[in-house]
Amino acid sequence: MVMDKSLILQRVTQRADKVWHDFTLLYPQLIRFNKPTIQLNGRFTKTAGRCWMETNHIEIGTKFVIAHYDQIMGETIPHEIAHQVDFNLNGTPRGNRWHGPTWQKIMQSYGLPPETYHSMDV
Repeated sequence: MVMDKSLILQRVTQRADKVWHDFTLLYPQLIRFNKPTIQLNGRFTKTAGRCWMETNHIEIGTKFVIAHYDQIMGETIPHEIAHQVDFNLNGTPRGNRWHGPTWQKIMQSYGLPPETYHSMDV
């Protein structure tokens, strides 16, 4: 898939907005929080996405979007937003267990398995 970076960012942001909206329906208390900001990171080669919960910011690997568009849109974006949802609702997880039981429950409530790592290559 050939897309310029601005189009990739637009599509990733639109998907993230939709996922955030879906989570606010599942967890109405999220209404009081801003949706996370989205940025592309062209340097990611192992990490498909990363959530900076304290600053409400998510980075998605540009190369991963290009190579694995459907998986990024369907799994990675909800995965990263679920981290922000978990942080907003529950604070920093005990022992820094970012993929702990509360995050897993959030992923399951969204209808996705709580997979912690991906197997995508770029």
